[in-house]
Amino acid sequence: MIKALFIFLLFIVLASCGNIELVLGENKDTNFLKNNSSIVVSGKKYENFGQELFAHFGNNKKGKYIVQTVFSETKENIAVKKNQVAEKIDYELTVIYTIYSKDIGCDVFNKKVVTKFSFTPKSSGYNFGTDRSLEKLYKTSIKNNIQTFVNAVPNNKRLSCV
Repeated sequence: MIKALFIFLLFIVLASCGNIELVLGENKDTNFLKNNSSIVVSGKKYENFGQELFAHFGNNKKGKYIVQTVFSETKENIAVKKNQVAEKIDYELTVIYTIYSKDIGCDVFNKKVVTKFSFTPKSSGYNFGTDRSLEKLYKTSIKNNIQTFVNAVPNNKRLSCV
């Protein structure tokens, strides 16, 4: 009796799972710049920005596109104590992106992306935790900046000159 019930339940489970579609395998990468572009970084040299760009796009010298970036940072002390120690610092990361098509021979997309974040130092002297926190905020802001650019780029591979 138990064996028959087990076989019946197994049959029901297998029959109900017959129409499962695995959609994860069909996810197409819509970023046509990935592994199809060369990266040029100029402006203030911040090591993590270049690393994140290369991780996101790759760096294929024989690709069809050149992604040129100009990176700049603005740092403003918002709250300052009497002894001139900053209690709150606002950062603004500005990147001007330009996509150049080698096939067409002109710029096909331009975008200025600005990301901001605030940082509150925990002490007026050296603090390892504070430095790590700033580094993490910086990296997150850079990733958000790059993702904003990627989302703004048209999915159409047939871009025309701007």
